[in-house]
Amino acid sequence: LNKQYGFKKFVIVVPSIAIREGVLKNLEITHEHFQNLYDNVPVHYQVYDSSKVSSLRGFATSNNIEILVINIDAFAKDENVINKPNDKLTGQIPIEFIQATNPIVIVDEPQNMETENRKKAIASLNPLC
Repeated sequence: LNKQYGFKKFVIVVPSIAIREGVLKNLEITHEHFQNLYDNVPVHYQVYDSSKVSSLRGFATSNNIEILVINIDAFAKDENVINKPNDKLTGQIPIEFIQATNPIVIVDEPQNMETENRKKAIASLNPLC
């Protein structure tokens, strides 16, 4: 998607910690392969951590390919840290950094994302698709 269309922001939404760990392992073991295949285009991947919301600023502003792996439960409720103004981000709401990028959202285990609440949460990321 980057090579063909220039997309740089990707969010992988997972339903559980176990699936998240599998996604991370896959990114880790395929990283070198894709680097060789696509001329070493810089790629950075990270897991969303509610105690490190300032990393979302880097996700949004970096000119590299950015992949954010996030558990659906981390942003599906209004009371989640990602949905509240944060002092570490000068009062901004962390999820707004993701929304501003219009990311490509990849849903792992989509059969686990079919409730209205989860569909609404995924739509709240403001995905391009």
